[in-house]
Amino acid sequence: MRSLEPVLQAQLEALQQYKIKHTRLEEMDSLLMSAIHEHTSYSLLAVYGPSGVGKSTVMKRIAERCREEEPNRSVVPVVVVQASPEDIGSSARLDFYRQVLRQLQGHVAVRDRILNLPLARQSGKKSTDPAEWLELRDAVSYALELVGVKAVCVDEAQHLMHADATQKPSTQLDWLKSLTNRSNLLHILVGNFSLYDFCHLNGQAARRMRDIHFPRYHLDQQRECEEFVGALEALLEQVPLHVDIPTMLTHWQWSRMEHWLCGHFERLGGGNSRNAVSGR
Repeated sequence: MRSLEPVLQAQLEALQQYKIKHTRLEEMDSLLMSAIHEHTSYSLLAVYGPSGVGKSTVMKRIAERCREEEPNRSVVPVVVVQASPEDIGSSARLDFYRQVLRQLQGHVAVRDRILNLPLARQSGKKSTDPAEWLELRDAVSYALELVGVKAVCVDEAQHLMHADATQKPSTQLDWLKSLTNRSNLLHILVGNFSLYDFCHLNGQAARRMRDIHFPRYHLDQQRECEEFVGALEALLEQVPLHVDIPTMLTHWQWSRMEHWLCGHFERLGGGNSRNAVSGR
């Protein structure tokens, strides 16, 4: 494949790194930051919404900012893990434990704690020994407290909710409830609308939970339409193509606009800008 000219390559890289102050993202950013610092009556926060609105983006941005603002470099304020669709039930819990410990093992005390825990150190190892599971769970609780974690964010959390075939669907919620009781930390679950359904299967878990809907822009509300057009215009100004922006903006409400932009971004390698376009 022929490489781009230096000027075009520089423009492409600038587009890939460009970020818009997306109104929806800013609103969600503020809500989540307040929840991390001020939550008292709940320990579970479910953030659900359609694909592509920027749920993962805002969560990662918050984690990065919290770490940058933390003066003590040994403290990790926010941990982000991603649930896998391949793991269900106990396998999903094990993957959760491993991801948390992997992110916190930079602290020497955490490294020492998991040194002799095969379940933590060997990615392919599984066990039915209750003692090994208890040791792993205790290691996670120890690490979270030691490193000063304030919140644990689980992306694609709807996958974490799937129980084993022999268990009830609410089993995973019982596990999460127990986990939050032990750690006393905020657990932020981020996912699609299936997450909302899962999170209300268990009354005790629902009592400890708050919901936040992360919507797209509403095209029947003038203010939101103006906000979307403003974000779209800022993005179009960065596209390294010849674009008649005023003409394009006259058709902003067409769904084909989104497909046109996303198609060009994918061909150019500008996947980072997709959320800003699709969050209408």
